[in-house]
Amino acid sequence: MVPDPHLMESMRAVGYTLETAIADLVDNSITAGASHVDILFTGATDSYVAVIDNGKGMSALEAQNAMRLAGNSSRNSRETHDLGRFGLGLKTASISQCRNLTVVTKKGGQIYCYRWDLDYLASSGTWSLLHLDADEYSSLPEFDVLNELDSGTMVLWRNLDQLKATHGTLESSMDESMVAVRRHLGLVFHRYLAGEHGKPFTISINYRKIEGADPLLKKHKATQAGASDRISLPEGVIELRPYTLPHLNKLTSKDKERARIDGSLRDSQGFYIYRQMRLVIWGTWFRIAPKQELGKLARVQVDVPNSLDHLWSLDIKKAQAVPPPIIRTRLRQVADSIIAPSRNVHTYRGRAAEKSQATHLWKVIEDRDAFRYEINREHPAVAALLSNVPDGQLTALSSLLNILEGSFPVDDVYNRLGQDFSHRPTSLDNQELKALAADLWGSLKSSMSPEIFISAMRETEPFSSDQHAVIYLEKAVHNG
Repeated sequence: MVPDPHLMESMRAVGYTLETAIADLVDNSITAGASHVDILFTGATDSYVAVIDNGKGMSALEAQNAMRLAGNSSRNSRETHDLGRFGLGLKTASISQCRNLTVVTKKGGQIYCYRWDLDYLASSGTWSLLHLDADEYSSLPEFDVLNELDSGTMVLWRNLDQLKATHGTLESSMDESMVAVRRHLGLVFHRYLAGEHGKPFTISINYRKIEGADPLLKKHKATQAGASDRISLPEGVIELRPYTLPHLNKLTSKDKERARIDGSLRDSQGFYIYRQMRLVIWGTWFRIAPKQELGKLARVQVDVPNSLDHLWSLDIKKAQAVPPPIIRTRLRQVADSIIAPSRNVHTYRGRAAEKSQATHLWKVIEDRDAFRYEINREHPAVAALLSNVPDGQLTALSSLLNILEGSFPVDDVYNRLGQDFSHRPTSLDNQELKALAADLWGSLKSSMSPEIFISAMRETEPFSSDQHAVIYLEKAVHNG
């Protein structure tokens, strides 16, 4: 029994956004071997969106088949570069945004054009795929761009009712909407834009090229790449490669923007699933491990071949996927080792300081599941202050130190770091360090020898982080 044409109206609610819908069309362009995709739009009275590629184009029969619902079975074997899945993407993605879908394709010098018009389907009550002749398609917006190509395809959206419903007046909001599209395409196709598939590939929106945005920051000199791993299955091989992003202090604003896909670095940690180098899922541990502050720099590139689509339960939009039990078990086994390097980046300085036996001003006191910060009374500067305070003022000074400890703004620090702010502590310049060394020697020379003073202070903050500290300390002793 042939379904009612009103099925097309129901299919509009699959859940595409403008960004994911256009990304689905770019998938088709890549499958067609395109090296460039133009996305052209206007929000004026005759508003439209046109996606034009220079791929191999289609014959009349191929174009008709492409306009059919589920023109290809999801169970059919596919070429390795095929980013399709159900044979629904072109139609469902397009009608989710418009009521008038036209496809014009050029192959072997011949041009073919077909259209789905939802208003016509509703009025006629029949499945009528419209065929446009040369007079009709030659007057379409942006047809001249396609006609100049040796081969290629143009997907044209008109009667953009869904865009109007979600974005308001198109003339004022279309540019803003396309900013989100640009960002999304730069993310999901960043490996193609970088040429990782071995061919040149570019995408432009109204003739402005899109830059790829690698959320793993693989080209950053401070990004740490872990050892790759492989999960071999009868249908194909899944490859895993962990990456640890640099510490926040080493990231530029642009780096942070690329790395925090889901609002913050903490929310963006996890597995990044690539299907044939196209990013489909990101920022999730699939409930294998919790997202935590110390793991926010952890990313895992997971390359999945399209031969394993059926195992991952990939949806029509290629925006949701669930790892099968056999893969979840393997991912669970490596999850902790993947998160560990991120944890190490955050705690590295503390561990290194302990190994070097540097004396810190603040001490961390752990008490079961809690912790607190205390001022280190053995720090030479604090010890010198306490030893030189008159007895009558010692109690007041100790109370002040207790107040400082009790009011340490740990919640504010946590909130700021959770928002990916970088901590930039105040640093002392050369003259201030020299003055500090002189003051400390003046307070401590009666209780220790110059040798012990220099040896102790060179391992004490803030001198321990300055390469000229010994010179300043020696001058303080010599001049004092």
